[in-house]
Amino acid sequence: MSRPARAVYAEGCMYPHAANPQPVPTTISQVQQSGFQSLILGLFHIGRDYDIQPAQIMGDLYYNDTLVFSKGQYVGDASWPGQIGTVIGGTVDRVCASIGGGYPVMDFQTIRKIYADNNNSFDGTNLMANFKALRQTLPAISVIDMDCEDTYDRPSFVAFCRMLIGMGFDITFCPYTNQSFWVDCLADLNTGNPGAVAWWNLQCYDGGAQNRDPQTFQGWATAITQAIPGFDTDAFIMAGDWTNDSPDAVKALMQKLEGEPAFGGGFLWTLDAMLSGGETLIAAYAQAIPEGVALTV
Repeated sequence: MSRPARAVYAEGCMYPHAANPQPVPTTISQVQQSGFQSLILGLFHIGRDYDIQPAQIMGDLYYNDTLVFSKGQYVGDASWPGQIGTVIGGTVDRVCASIGGGYPVMDFQTIRKIYADNNNSFDGTNLMANFKALRQTLPAISVIDMDCEDTYDRPSFVAFCRMLIGMGFDITFCPYTNQSFWVDCLADLNTGNPGAVAWWNLQCYDGGAQNRDPQTFQGWATAITQAIPGFDTDAFIMAGDWTNDSPDAVKALMQKLEGEPAFGGGFLWTLDAMLSGGETLIAAYAQAIPEGVALTV
């Protein structure tokens, strides 16, 4: 597969509900004309029956606050699978689904609990059934993005990735800190599933602002090659920025990092914040990311 040079995360604007400023097909058309190559649907969450009211079913899947998969069945809006099925086109050649996010998300704590309560396995769990249903219902989604920010548990995280790899998904990591965790997990997965982790989406904003420094950015790649001798980190790391920065500020960040060997392009958080400026603003953010850095892996 190829690594994208330009990607964008999208939240509620990609799901049909009354609060959207415009219909989902309109948003899809704008992204397809923008220059973005990957659309990352965020954020998916894991249902839990603790520390939440009302209690949810462990292992059900939510897209933001909307229940979309339960007990191995799709239960979301009837039009959504068809809409997601039209995303690939124009400049967009990949659809990803991102799991997790920041506080108060507890997704990876829940994943660890499901794993531990099932004798350190996901076999036969509701979580497994729902991801199988996602694979069947939303076949355009080929990559699962790991935005783990709540519970850094290596055994359950690696097992979860392997479950998804076994279903045919590629994996991406979306770190901002805790470098050793991410490198160790990559090393584990590379042993049995080389190439399954296609690239990293490194957050260089908010809590990951330290990664805006070129030496710090490249330091993630150095840590990988120290742990996995021979691993090719050229163009392996996408630099992430957010729409709190203007397109010009995003361009300045990308130009600062572009000379680092590990730099593979960039991503933006989020598409939702761009919609007020229409296709002109969406394209401006896409064009702020340099071209010509995508590799085939």
